[in-house]
Amino acid sequence: MRKQLFVAAAATFLMIASACSADNDDPSGGGGGAAKPKQNVACPPVDEAAIDKSATFTWMYSVANTSFDPDKITTSNSWMYLYPVYDTLIRIDANGEPTPMLAKKWEVGDGGKSLTLNLIENWKYHDGTAFDAESVKANIDRHRSGKSFNKQALNDVTGVDVVDASTVKVKTKSGAAPLIGILSSSAGMMMSPKVFDDPGQASKPTGGSGAFKVTAYEPNTKVEYTPVPGYWDPKAVNVAKMVFLISSNDNARLNATITGTADTTFLRSSMYQPAKDANLVVCQKPSLASFTIAVNTAKPPFDKKEVRQALNYAINRDAINELQGGFCQPGVQMFPSSYYASDPSLTPDAYKHDPGKAKELLAKAGVKDLSFTLETDNLDAYQRVAELIQANLQEVGVKMTIRPVELPKLMEGFSVNKNVDAIMVQQKADADPSIQVASYYMPDGFSNPGGYSNPAITDLATKAKGAKDRNAAKSIYQQLFKAAHDDAAQPITLCHLNTPLAMNKKIMGVEVYVDGSRQFRGVAVKK
Repeated sequence: MRKQLFVAAAATFLMIASACSADNDDPSGGGGGAAKPKQNVACPPVDEAAIDKSATFTWMYSVANTSFDPDKITTSNSWMYLYPVYDTLIRIDANGEPTPMLAKKWEVGDGGKSLTLNLIENWKYHDGTAFDAESVKANIDRHRSGKSFNKQALNDVTGVDVVDASTVKVKTKSGAAPLIGILSSSAGMMMSPKVFDDPGQASKPTGGSGAFKVTAYEPNTKVEYTPVPGYWDPKAVNVAKMVFLISSNDNARLNATITGTADTTFLRSSMYQPAKDANLVVCQKPSLASFTIAVNTAKPPFDKKEVRQALNYAINRDAINELQGGFCQPGVQMFPSSYYASDPSLTPDAYKHDPGKAKELLAKAGVKDLSFTLETDNLDAYQRVAELIQANLQEVGVKMTIRPVELPKLMEGFSVNKNVDAIMVQQKADADPSIQVASYYMPDGFSNPGGYSNPAITDLATKAKGAKDRNAAKSIYQQLFKAAHDDAAQPITLCHLNTPLAMNKKIMGVEVYVDGSRQFRGVAVKK
C-alpha cells in the first residue's frame, strides 16, 4: 500500500511500498469519460547526440518526503527523494531485474545463507569519507538496529563480515537470496558513517554516496539536486540540475507540466485524456502496485474465513477498474498473475462479483448486521473507490463507514495502536516478496495487527526465503498464494495499478518502474 506506509515509532514496514509500501503513490481517480489507455507504452529513450548537459529536469509529485536519512523516513514514498543522493548496493532496474551498483557483483553461498558483495573501488562519500567494506558493514548494521525504518526488511540478517577492503559477507538465518532485492531499497542505501549521529542529515544531507547532492530544500514544496563532481558512473548524469516540485493538486501538477513549469508528472485516470489533448508524451507500464483492504482479524467477525470470503465476493473489481479509467486491472492476490511470485491460476474470476454468494457466506458464518469502519487516505481519489465499495457491501447487508485520515496517520490506528477495523491503501511491491508476505501473513507482521496465522503459509514463507534464487522460489510462492487464497487471508486485493507518466517532448530517459518506484537515473533533456 512497497511496497507501503510505515510508522517510524513502530520501526517496521507496513509492506507495502512500497513502498510506498504501503507506499501511497496517489491512485488514479475518477474515470470522467477518459479514453482507455494502452497498458504498456515505452517512454522516449535517450538520444546521446541530443543531450543538453546544461539543462534542468523538473519532476512534480504529490507527496513530500519525510526525511533525507534512509533510516528516519516513515514511508517508502521518500525513496524517490533519496535515490539521487544515496546509491544502493544493488540496483533493481525498471523491469525488476537486479543490476550492479555500489556492489559490482555478488554471490549467494553457504548453502544459500550468505551473500558476498564485491564493491566498487576508489569512490568516496560526499563528505570525503572512503566508501569501503567497513562503511558498508556500518550501514547495514545501522539499518537493522534501533528504530530504523529498514529494520524489518533486514530482520533475517545475523551479521556482516568484512572480508577485505572491498568485500563484505552478509549472513542470514533463513536465506540470503531476498537480500538481492532488499539491498536495492533504502535498506541498501549507503551513507557516510561520519554523519550517522547528525540529526541535520534529515533535512540537509551531506554524507550521501549517489550522483547528486541536495543544494536547496523547501519542505513540502521543492528539492533541488546538483551533480557530484567525478561521479563513478558518469553516464548516469545527463543534466546540470534536478528539481522535484510538490503539489497534491492534480490540476496544478498537470497544468505545470503543460505550461513547462514542470517537465514530468504522474497521471490519474481523469488526467489522462487532458494530457493527451495537450500533446504531452504519455507512457505507462503495468506495475506490481495494488489497491488493497487490510482487515484486523482480531476484531470479530473478521476472524472467520467465510466473512473474509464474503467481502471478496461482494466487491465489484470491474467497477473499480472502470472508476480508475482502466488503470487498475482486477486482481485477487497480492501480486498480478504475471509476476513470478504469484499463482497464475488465481485469475480475477476466483472472486467474481457475486452478491448472492456473499450473502450465503455471511449466513453460513452466522453473521447478521455486520458494520465496521474503513479508514483511508483523505484524498478524493481514495474516497471515490471507498464509496463504491461501500455501495457494494450495502447490497449484501454490510454497513461500512468511511473515515478519511491524513496519510501520515493512516497506519497509526491500524498497525501501531491496533484499534482500527480496516484500512484501504495503495500497496506497492516491496524490494522482495518475502517482506510483504511477512508483513501481512506472519503473526507479528506490521500489516497484521490481528495476528493472523496459518501454519502452511508460515512454512512456505520460510522455504521461499531459503530458496537460492527466483526460479527456486517461484513454485513455493505459487503454493503460498494459493494457500492464502484458500484461507481468504487478508489483505483483500482489489486491483493492480498502472500509473502513467506524462512529459514534454524534450524529456528523454525517464523510465516506468514495474515496482512503482520513481527513479530518474540517466534522465536527459534535448537541446
